Amino acid sequence: MTLRTRILLSLAPLALLLVALGAAGVVLLDRVGGGIDAILRENYVSVQAMFRLGEAAERIDSSFQFALAGREADAARQFEANWVVLEEQFAVEAANVTIHPTEDELVSRLRGLKAEYRERGRQFYALPPGSPERTAMYFGPSGLLERFNESKAVAGEILRVNRENMEQARDRARDTARTAMGTFAAALGLVALLLAGAGWYLLRTILGPIRAVTEAAHAIGGSGQLERTVPVFGRDELGRLAAAFNVMTRELRKYRRSNLDRLVRAQRTAQATIDSFPDPVLVVDPTGRADLANPAARALFGVGPTAQGDPGPVWSPPEPLGGPVADALQLQRAYQPDQFDQAVSFRLGGEDRTYLPHVRPIRDPDGDTLGAAVVLHDVTRFRLLDQFKSDLVATVSHELKTPLTSVRLAVHVLLEETVGPLTVKQTELLIDARDSAECLLALIEQLLSLARLQKPHDEGAFHPADPAELLRTAADAARARADDKHITLAVNTTAVVPAVVVDRDRFGQALGNLLNNAITYTPPGGTVTLAAGTTTDGAVVLSVADTGVGIPPEHLAHVFDRFFRIPGQSEEGGTGLGLAIVKEVVVAHRGTVTCESEPGKGTTFRITLPAHLAEGRS
Repeated sequence: MTLRTRILLSLAPLALLLVALGAAGVVLLDRVGGGIDAILRENYVSVQAMFRLGEAAERIDSSFQFALAGREADAARQFEANWVVLEEQFAVEAANVTIHPTEDELVSRLRGLKAEYRERGRQFYALPPGSPERTAMYFGPSGLLERFNESKAVAGEILRVNRENMEQARDRARDTARTAMGTFAAALGLVALLLAGAGWYLLRTILGPIRAVTEAAHAIGGSGQLERTVPVFGRDELGRLAAAFNVMTRELRKYRRSNLDRLVRAQRTAQATIDSFPDPVLVVDPTGRADLANPAARALFGVGPTAQGDPGPVWSPPEPLGGPVADALQLQRAYQPDQFDQAVSFRLGGEDRTYLPHVRPIRDPDGDTLGAAVVLHDVTRFRLLDQFKSDLVATVSHELKTPLTSVRLAVHVLLEETVGPLTVKQTELLIDARDSAECLLALIEQLLSLARLQKPHDEGAFHPADPAELLRTAADAARARADDKHITLAVNTTAVVPAVVVDRDRFGQALGNLLNNAITYTPPGGTVTLAAGTTTDGAVVLSVADTGVGIPPEHLAHVFDRFFRIPGQSEEGGTGLGLAIVKEVVVAHRGTVTCESEPGKGTTFRITLPAHLAEGRS
């Protein structure tokens, strides 16, 4: 038997009983309604007619009294008007005689009294007003008053008979309603019993298996109990559902075993892959727990997954890596530095190692964060080579500076002809030698400055300074050269700008390089403007703007590269290190420097520095 058949068989008795109950209700309600209708149709009309007939008779009787009192006109009008009403109400009653033979006899008697009363009334008004015969006709034996009382008594009897009949009909309707209520109560009790039986049956045969499947589904979905099965109840739809559910759990167990195998292989492959890297590699989950780590990372940070492959404890990154790791996990922001000044140092195996950290967020296909990968590229050897190169440049530059100074001094002595006169050709050669010595000395000075910038900075040399004062000092130092080229040097310091923390010597050198560069590439009659201001986030901006030849767009990306010079823009010699030194100085001050230019209109360099905080260096 199918589940559908069982449900239909369970509900069929209820449906039949409801149909029978509805039919009985319709019949009983029809009977009650019929009884009420009979009351209204058979009796209420007669009661209302007799009541109105009695009122009309009283007004007719009052007309006789008005006539006896001398109000003849009013009395006659009242008599005729109310006699019409009396006739109408008597006609209604005569047409609605329902109680035989009592009501029929009373109506016949009332008809005779009415005719006699009418005739005597006409005779009364035919007599002269004020005549004694009128008084005798009204008050005398078988007079109008006596006929009025008899007519009213008969009308009252008809009213009583109909009222009694209405009360009897009311009692019958009440009995019918009580019978209907009893019948409905018994039927409802039977329906309740059948409903309880059907509910118990459905709970046992339908909801029981469904509950078993639901509990098993919750166990599988909530705690992964794929071993749970449900009993098979018969071969109906529920039985087939239970069998299909058991098949599903069996296939899920197979799928989980295969997935676990694949996951284990993938985890082992991933672990073997990162283990093959000599650089430290660490993968953390969104909570910061170490999910994967190669031996180098374990040795460096002392964290990694457990022996069972579960994530290890929460990793607290060292200070240089805390911010980038938090940004990768919370903001999905990668950190990929490419300069040695962004390298970090850790002590490993009794020696200091230098690493260039890369931190990248790990996302799923939906863009949600799965964790972050931390890779530390060991650049210790390259750092040492770079340090060696810088030291070599500094040493060679320093060693070349002394003899070059002597050569420069000797050339100046010869040009002054202190040791004897010179020929024209000798003078030309010495002038060329002097210019070459000056260029070479400037190159050596810039190489020494660059080498000094790459050494660790002395934090004690940084002090708060007024940006306007820094600009004025730089402008005063370059004003003589600007005047020689007939270039206007303006300093705009009207805005209120917070202080900045700088190394005055090094920062002054950077501003001097920018001013010399602006003066070099600005033709006579031009203007170089120095200004100070602030950004929307409170940082301080120092700008050097000129009205010079400008920089072609294709060269803007390389203006801060070492030894880079824009071809064919200046006849003056240069090393191409001035702007590189500016960038090194600004980066050392935790700032940025940018360049904007339009060929033929000028160039603007902007240095952005953090504002000085009251509690110390910003």
